[in-house]
Amino acid sequence: MKNRAIPFVLLIVGTLGLLANDFIFDWGRWATLIFAFFNLIGLISLFLGSRQ
Repeated sequence: MKNRAIPFVLLIVGTLGLLANDFIFDWGRWATLIFAFFNLIGLISLFLGSRQ
């Protein structure tokens, strides 16, 4: 049951991080890449989890 929450947590962290980086903090390119990576991993794990 706990494993089903991981993709959603990654998507939420990635999305909120990207929004905060763009509109509030301006952390730079590396923060954008890291949060986009969180979103990508969340989407991939959500897709692979739904196939099982």
